[in-house]
Amino acid sequence: MGTSLHQCPVHQSVPFLVYTGVTVVGAYNRSPPSIIFKGEKRDKPFNWQRPTARIVKNHLFIECFPGKDHVEHHAEIIATYLREKMQQGQVLTPHTDVSFVPCSSRDTQRALERSNLTELPSGIHTVVLGLVHRLEQLTGSVSWAGGDGCFGWTVRQFINRKVAFIGFRPSFWGDIAGEIVRFLASRHGVREVLYVGKLVSVRKGVTPNTHLATGTTSLVHDQVVAWENVLKDSITRVAKTYVIEGTHITVGGLLHDTEDWLAKLPSSVDFADPEVGMMAQAAVESKIRFSYLHVISDNLAEKNEEDLSNERAQSPDQRVRPNEVIQAVLMDYFYYGSMTTHKNIST
Repeated sequence: MGTSLHQCPVHQSVPFLVYTGVTVVGAYNRSPPSIIFKGEKRDKPFNWQRPTARIVKNHLFIECFPGKDHVEHHAEIIATYLREKMQQGQVLTPHTDVSFVPCSSRDTQRALERSNLTELPSGIHTVVLGLVHRLEQLTGSVSWAGGDGCFGWTVRQFINRKVAFIGFRPSFWGDIAGEIVRFLASRHGVREVLYVGKLVSVRKGVTPNTHLATGTTSLVHDQVVAWENVLKDSITRVAKTYVIEGTHITVGGLLHDTEDWLAKLPSSVDFADPEVGMMAQAAVESKIRFSYLHVISDNLAEKNEEDLSNERAQSPDQRVRPNEVIQAVLMDYFYYGSMTTHKNIST
C-alpha cells in the first residue's frame, strides 16, 4: 500500500475525452463493448485484471469487480487523477463529475455465484488465498485449474488435509475478500482459510521486504475483530525471528493513507491493508479458522529505498527470502500442525 498516485494508474479511456461524467460501477465484464485496460501486467497468473471501461453516449462507465470498497476506491483514484491533471492545466472531465454506484454484499455474492469458483472440487478442508503463484515448494509446477475464469486453483493433499491454493485474477480488495471467505465456507464447506500477501507497516524501524507480519486482531470500522492464529506454533518452530506479530487495521483505500491518517491511528496499530480484517471477520462469522502471513512490503511511517512504488523494479532475489519463509511455515503447519489438529479437522 502507498499514497503515490502513479501506483494506481487509471484506465486509458479516462483522459481520452471530456465526458459528461464518469461513473464507477460494480460489474465484471471482459468482453466487448467493454474496453480492457492496456496497462494490465499479464506476466503473472493472478492479480492482473483491472477495471474495464464502457462509453455510452459520451458518459464513461468504469467497471470493477463488484465490491463496496473496490468501487469507492477506484472512484477516488479517478477523481484525484482528474483533479491533479486539471491543476496542471489539462482540459479533462471535471473531477466533480466522478461518481459511483454503491455495491452491497449481495452484489459481490451474485458475482461469485456467476464465477468459476462454483466449480471448485469438493472435499476441500483448507484454502490458501493470495500470492499462491509464489508458493512453488508447496504447489509444485502447476497449470492452474479453472479455465479462463477469474479464479484459478490447484489442489494438494497434506496427510489428511486437502488444501486448495486459489488465486484471483482481479484484486482481493476490501470487502470482496471477506465475501470470498463467506462463499468458500457456505458453498464449499471450507473449514480454514490462510491468506498470504503483502501489507504495510505503520511503525518506524521496519525495513520493507525483510520481515513477515501476522497477528490475531484487526480494527474493522473501529470494531476489534479477534481470532486464533493457527500458524502460531509453526511460526515459533521455523520463523520466530523473521515474523513480527502485531495489531492490524483494515482500510478501504490507498488514498486514505495520509500523514494526517497516520497521526490519528491508535498507538496499538502496527500494520494496515484492505483485506485481512474483512477476511477475519467473515471467518469468525462463518465459524471457520483464519490466519494471515504477509510480507511487509512498505512502511508508511518512514521513507525506505524499497517500497510499493518500486516493487516491480526489485530483482527476484530480493523477494525470494520472504516467500521461502512463508512456504516453510505453511509446510510445517500442513505436516506437523496437522498432527496436532487432526482430531479437529472435521469440526
